[in-house]
Amino acid sequence: MIMNVPIRFKVGEFQSFSWLYSAAPCFPVSATKVSISEDPKKFYDTLCDRFGNAKNRISVASLYVGNGNLENNLLESAKENLINRKTLTLSLLLDYQRGTRGNQNSVTLFQKYFLDLSEQCKLYLYQTPRLQGLWSKVLPSRYNEIVGLQHMKLYIVDDRVLLSGANCSNDYFMQRQDRYIEIDDPDLANFYRDIIDEVSKYSKRCENQDIVSDKKLTKEKMIQDMKNNICNVIYKWQQLQLSKLSTSGDSSLDTWVFPLIQMGEFNITQDEYVTRKLMVSAPKGSHLQLATGYFNLTEQYTRTLLDQCKANVSLLMAHPNANGFLGAAGPAGGIPFAYSLIAKQFWQRVVDSNQASRIRMLEYERPGWTFHAKGLWYYPPGSDVPWATVIGSANLGERSVKRDLEAQAAIFTVSPELQARLQQETKRLHSYSKECGEELLSRETPKWVRATVKLFRTYF
Repeated sequence: MIMNVPIRFKVGEFQSFSWLYSAAPCFPVSATKVSISEDPKKFYDTLCDRFGNAKNRISVASLYVGNGNLENNLLESAKENLINRKTLTLSLLLDYQRGTRGNQNSVTLFQKYFLDLSEQCKLYLYQTPRLQGLWSKVLPSRYNEIVGLQHMKLYIVDDRVLLSGANCSNDYFMQRQDRYIEIDDPDLANFYRDIIDEVSKYSKRCENQDIVSDKKLTKEKMIQDMKNNICNVIYKWQQLQLSKLSTSGDSSLDTWVFPLIQMGEFNITQDEYVTRKLMVSAPKGSHLQLATGYFNLTEQYTRTLLDQCKANVSLLMAHPNANGFLGAAGPAGGIPFAYSLIAKQFWQRVVDSNQASRIRMLEYERPGWTFHAKGLWYYPPGSDVPWATVIGSANLGERSVKRDLEAQAAIFTVSPELQARLQQETKRLHSYSKECGEELLSRETPKWVRATVKLFRTYF
């Protein structure tokens, strides 16, 4: 879905990125409307404040909602607000497989708080069309989640949207490091709400004590219809925003937000297209910082970085000790070793292509913490602060590109104040990291993990 748009960035540092206007809707905002949180507790406190004081709507897309004390307190604050404001609505979009795992799960938690508020509160459960019918019952719990998930992380309250990679769960509120950027803009919030609403139309929903599905579509019909409707939403907003850009003269708008959607099984590859083109468009002398909790670059991303990217690159990932699967029971316990092996294989290609001076690899390790942050920061040549970032739910990996539903945003700014805050964010993340390229080459991997990666890498 690439339009031919004649609009170009007026800022010299962004001239090579003017193609973005053709790839995604553009929402100009003031940097004062952009807030960055740096730690999980602040993320949780922000959600509690927003849910407890919302006036018109709460709309959330997440993988699941946990059932710990913090999650209960968050939903309790939302319920009190809903009871006091009869026009307030709550809409949750979660993944069906993850949201129904176990006897106590996201569905039972929703029913606990909102069963008697059914007119105001809705729960939707997306299930990948790959798992329609018998497949969802044949594959064991947890393992059916590798097929595809609703992975978008969007927290919309009134005119604000908070973008993150964090789920609405206890770990993500305490010691699992992610990223969190909130933007106060009604149009941008409405765009993401439209995306959530379209996915919800093709999802199961919780009705009293039951989970029901209104649409009885074949796999092929669901894929085609959902693809068309999501593309129509993106195109509608792109046209609307372009018409506003051509007439706007507001000089206070110093920041440009381009929302990006990735739904690989529906052949919607907007985020992948933009991410790869950002890598190619970054000029020589610039610097790209990349981060992912789960390092499994697609072959296309790998080739782009090695063969087409001119910028200096650093890749930040979780050390095995900071991987959320460390110590998991069964085969899942091998996942940290699998990601290390994949990183090792990538680093070997960097070395073999004589690019170790241009590309660096780093691992995040902080006692008691896990690492779940993902995204990109762009430093123009000669700058010691980032002028752009990409934030959201995608991990730059096989799953994000091909299997899961992802929501991101590319944010460009000329505000020195916002650039400084972005620098503070990435500096804090990197303060717990160290270079690991040579160490990766000597790191041992269990034989069964090597065999698993060879067979099932596209599911990581």
